[in-house]
Amino acid sequence: MLGNSRTLPREYAVLEQLTDSILVVDVDSNILLVNKAALSKWCYQLDQLVGKSISSLVNYPESRTEFAVRQWVGRTVHLQIRQGNGISRKVVMSVSKLVVDGLCQYLLAVKYCYPTELPTDSVISPYHRKLLDCGTLDVLQHKSCPPDVAELPLAADLCCAIQQHQLQLYYQPQVSVSTGKICGVEALCRWFHNDYGMIAPDKFIALAESVGIITELDFWVLRRACQQLAQWRSQGVNVPAVAINLSSVNLTIEKLPELILEVLHENGLSTDDIVVEVTESGFVEKDFAVKSVINRLFACGIKLSVDDFGVGYSNLSRLQHLPAMQLKLDRSLIEHIDTNPVAKSVSEAALLIGKSMQLQVVAEGVESAAQCEILEDLGFHVIQGYFFAAPLSVEQLEQWLAKQ
Repeated sequence: MLGNSRTLPREYAVLEQLTDSILVVDVDSNILLVNKAALSKWCYQLDQLVGKSISSLVNYPESRTEFAVRQWVGRTVHLQIRQGNGISRKVVMSVSKLVVDGLCQYLLAVKYCYPTELPTDSVISPYHRKLLDCGTLDVLQHKSCPPDVAELPLAADLCCAIQQHQLQLYYQPQVSVSTGKICGVEALCRWFHNDYGMIAPDKFIALAESVGIITELDFWVLRRACQQLAQWRSQGVNVPAVAINLSSVNLTIEKLPELILEVLHENGLSTDDIVVEVTESGFVEKDFAVKSVINRLFACGIKLSVDDFGVGYSNLSRLQHLPAMQLKLDRSLIEHIDTNPVAKSVSEAALLIGKSMQLQVVAEGVESAAQCEILEDLGFHVIQGYFFAAPLSVEQLEQWLAKQ
């Protein structure tokens, strides 16, 4: 319990700085007070909320719970809120009990999680709507761990960064061992936050998966990388192909092959111009729908790469039937290849597996001449790592290419 007639105004002022919306309801869940932020964010007029039951705003089927204020005191609940513009939004709501002039009331502090539908003027909404039309994109069905409440503001910032093109792509060259020339680049997403600086990719990618916006993130990367590749082609810059990382979450999207082909077509590119990297765990998924999408991607001519190969999920009986053209060894297998005989033996075994499956084998995380020499002697096809170049901005990559 918090608050009384003397301390409530001060606590309310603090909460306004820490939350997105604040409501106060009575014992019957009727809204007594709502702050301006809630009216603005939820697209309601004051008279549309005050006096109404908070339960009337909750989408029970989507929320999979009934909202009973008394039951949620001292707890946090994830809900779908129907906004005044017709769009539902996922929120995290904490409930506290108040006593104001002897009357029992409840304070609801609300944090935005993510929208279940993007605004119609969003740059990615056409793709998002197609996924919704297919009935395949249900953010509440994602198996990722739910986000920590403290991370929700960062998730909202990430959503805005995607929509407003505030992310950046860096490109790390991939070099052919036999020719020493560039054979492709991997597109790597970077996010510089105005308040927190550079956010580690592992952190914001995991966050995107946990709050259900990984599809938007992946398609932003795909579209931006294809646009850049098309621009390089028009300028005569020799970048043979670009590799794109795809979350295994998106392998449940039935129309994924058609959506990727559409982005390629928009930019005048073909399936030979990109490689789609999916982690090994995604490839060995038993789900029939995932298998079907992977097979259709391959059938469309989209080149697939098994990323992070060798991190512990390998099932050789499944791998031998994978519709992939490339194996990409995890950097943990390369890191000690020049100092640890076991690491060298494991890397060689992984290379033999790839060759037996007639797959191109890529070693990533190469950082020294000694590592590079060993990999070349073993017979690796493609090498990627800081020994050749760090992930580079567009301008840096063009300068790097000019020196080759």
